[in-house]
Amino acid sequence: MAYYNEDHLKVRYEEDLDAVMMKWKSFAQGDEFRDGLDTGLELVQNKKAKNWLADLREMGTINEDDQEWSNTDWFPRALETSLTNMAIVQPESVVANMSVENIMEEVGDGDLTTHYFDNRSEAKQWLRDQRATL
Repeated sequence: MAYYNEDHLKVRYEEDLDAVMMKWKSFAQGDEFRDGLDTGLELVQNKKAKNWLADLREMGTINEDDQEWSNTDWFPRALETSLTNMAIVQPESVVANMSVENIMEEVGDGDLTTHYFDNRSEAKQWLRDQRATL
């Protein structure tokens, strides 16, 4: 069942992976982008989730203001939660992928282990593997 389902984003919790699952369906910016990420973070806090899967294949480019917000506001809050693993299914667009890389380079890993994938099934398998090592 979806926790959040809008035209641009679907967010749900998958119990067997202990993961918040985000499937970006189209371009989003400003409030749509930020509300979506905040909703995912709220679900992490509610479920005390350890894992995050962001399927960014259809997301589009993240504008500079939203990149800045992600780096200075969202990620610092995310790093204070129970999250330990982040699986990112990379955007199909080269330009969109560059905006994601810009965010992740600024953030660094810290206590969050991040891996990048070309498809959702590999990302889910990696999260399963992380659960098996606990």
